[in-house]
Amino acid sequence: MPRYRNDEAQRERLSEAVFTTLADLGPAGLTLRSVAARAGCTTGLVLHTFSDKRALLLHARDVLHERTKQRADLLESGAAGPGAAVRAVTLGALPTDAETLAEARVWVGFLAAALGDPVLREHHARKSRAFTERLTRLLAVAADLSVVVAAERASALAAAVEGIATLAAGDPQQWSAPRQRAALDIVLDAVLAASEPETRTRPV
Repeated sequence: MPRYRNDEAQRERLSEAVFTTLADLGPAGLTLRSVAARAGCTTGLVLHTFSDKRALLLHARDVLHERTKQRADLLESGAAGPGAAVRAVTLGALPTDAETLAEARVWVGFLAAALGDPVLREHHARKSRAFTERLTRLLAVAADLSVVVAAERASALAAAVEGIATLAAGDPQQWSAPRQRAALDIVLDAVLAASEPETRTRPV
């Protein structure tokens, strides 16, 4: 087998080990040694790819972003229209099976680690904004909204998705898939309403 294939397989094995270790053990359990044990390699090999724990965390967050982006792209492209796309993309972001529950745990774990690290925090915020920007674009067309109102509703919808995902990550038995979808449907019905609210005084 050519060397490059071995190298690629090794990178994929390490990448999966980083992601699943964070999902299973949280940020405290994500160490060079734990990743090496899961990948079946030496800590030196892990260190050759990831310089420190921050690098491990950043990689896990990037993997999460790429996985969720690909899923959202697929759901959006397969939807019958913008309104259906909003529902498909947001419902598809909920942790309703083993794979998406692991993703939610990585999201929560990275956020916990990012609270005390400005580099991680900025990285997390930038990745999360991409989801809200997608929802803003879809809502503006689906409900015939101005960009400003669509952005407000997208923020509320993203907050609902992330809140439900966080609750389900911590208590998956209580937050079953049907309960998650029922909770999100309430918010979806509100944000997809076509009429814009009357101008209201905003707090300063």
